[in-house]
Amino acid sequence: MNVTIKPTEDFSVLCDLFKVEPQALLQEFVNQVSFPFYYSQPDGDERWATLFFLYYLGKYGRDNEVDMPQHEPFMNQMAEVVFQHLEGGHQNATKAEAAGRKVMKNWHKQIMEKRGK
Repeated sequence: MNVTIKPTEDFSVLCDLFKVEPQALLQEFVNQVSFPFYYSQPDGDERWATLFFLYYLGKYGRDNEVDMPQHEPFMNQMAEVVFQHLEGGHQNATKAEAAGRKVMKNWHKQIMEKRGK
């Protein structure tokens, strides 16, 4: 995936001021967008990227009212699987995240098959 962005003046100035490489910052953001992590680490600071992703879906998501019903069962399944692992305590967060990732793979496969029709 190749992505081209047009940085705002504010973003560019902040990166210059703090000597932040824009590509590194954006890559770190992308690395942290994760439903499995979001569900399995309820107090993790790294959840902000996923929260912004969800905000974006709510505000700019195309056809959300049409698409959301097909996603909801998978989101519910992910929450259920992750929460089951977390019942044993926070030390199971890594297992919970891995279980959530399995749901994501199945979710992705099924939605892509449906879109291919």
